[in-house]
Amino acid sequence: MKRQLIILSLLCLSVFALSAQTYPQIVTYESSDGVAATFTSVGVAEKSKGTADNAAASLFYTLFYVGVDGINDGRPLVTTDNKEYVNMFLNSRYPFFVRSNEELGKPEKNANKLYQGNYRITIVYSNLIKDLERNKLHKSREPEVKYSDVEFEEGMVLPTIMVVPYKRDGETYASILEADFDRRIAVSKVQDGFESRNVTTVDVEAKLAAVKRNAEFGANDADSNDKQLLMNSGSDVYVVVDLRKDVTSEGSRVSLIMKAYETATGSVLASKDAITKRFATASTDALCSYAVKDNLPAFLDDICKNFSRQASNGKKVTLQFAIDGASSMTMSDRVGPNNYPLSNLIHQWVRKNSHNGKYHLQGIVDTSVIFDYVIVPPRDADGLAMDAAQFGFMIEAWLNDTVGVPCASRFDGTTIYITIL
Repeated sequence: MKRQLIILSLLCLSVFALSAQTYPQIVTYESSDGVAATFTSVGVAEKSKGTADNAAASLFYTLFYVGVDGINDGRPLVTTDNKEYVNMFLNSRYPFFVRSNEELGKPEKNANKLYQGNYRITIVYSNLIKDLERNKLHKSREPEVKYSDVEFEEGMVLPTIMVVPYKRDGETYASILEADFDRRIAVSKVQDGFESRNVTTVDVEAKLAAVKRNAEFGANDADSNDKQLLMNSGSDVYVVVDLRKDVTSEGSRVSLIMKAYETATGSVLASKDAITKRFATASTDALCSYAVKDNLPAFLDDICKNFSRQASNGKKVTLQFAIDGASSMTMSDRVGPNNYPLSNLIHQWVRKNSHNGKYHLQGIVDTSVIFDYVIVPPRDADGLAMDAAQFGFMIEAWLNDTVGVPCASRFDGTTIYITIL
């Protein structure tokens, strides 16, 4: 009898070892009512009748170690592994949690000469979670902190963010997004994470397409084009994302390195290294999702706090005045109530209206006046938030109404253009 038990035990272990290697892990979530959950799962076996059991075991194995999009945030249920429990569960206990197992077409042989079948399986998900918790394999996660739930300091500003890939020597944003699938996925997942927290984002691929349509794009070197993309993106902050993938026989993990910069100044606002645990999947999409969900709230918190502190010190913009080609006026013309040269009036207005008198005049010629930076006040005279568009409008109103010089204003990202007509 004892010998028979030993043989049976060895047989069970060998069956599990075989089946663990042949779990297809092709599982799709369909629905849940809070108690039961329904999935489709693929099963393989040497005999046709064994595919149903394999599909069910594969479903549980995938839920335990890989995760299924649509349930448990796509994360594996097993947070603390116990091989003995899992072996026993997959060999004998899982049928107790299966409510129905419906065949979706007759199993057919695949390329490996194994029968393969598709099944719709409904499990008592609530009981499964309780069982895993009771055996200390699963720990329920704390409710995810939504952006709107976080208590920020009074007056904190939500910046507009553009997510871009990390560039190595010789690379451009366009070349990375076209050729590096992993980094493209990382950028997409980080952007999705910001949007899920009600942050306005600027899509880098859409901006690239717009910049390429600009006749000036390509006239400069690639690095200049990427700088042009950032400065004219309209984003307050750009986040650089790099991805390092580590795949071994024990599983896969990613390290997601994120660094946030203020677009106008290039100063660092926040940085985060997000490293996942090892999972039984090499999917960059899934691994990046895990890294983002765990680390983005704190990263965004740091961005907003530091951006708001810097915003309270004013925003840096580039300011360019130019004479329209059809105008007969020059910057030396005397205008206004006191009949001063236009260039002097512009210089004095910027000096008085920049935040704490902080600006830098790049140069004055007859056709243009250029300030390579002007610090825009954080708020206007009414106490409302100031931005590049409002600052440009103030200049336009002053020139038209006070000085009597017709002009038009526009802004592109952090650059304000004033055209004298």
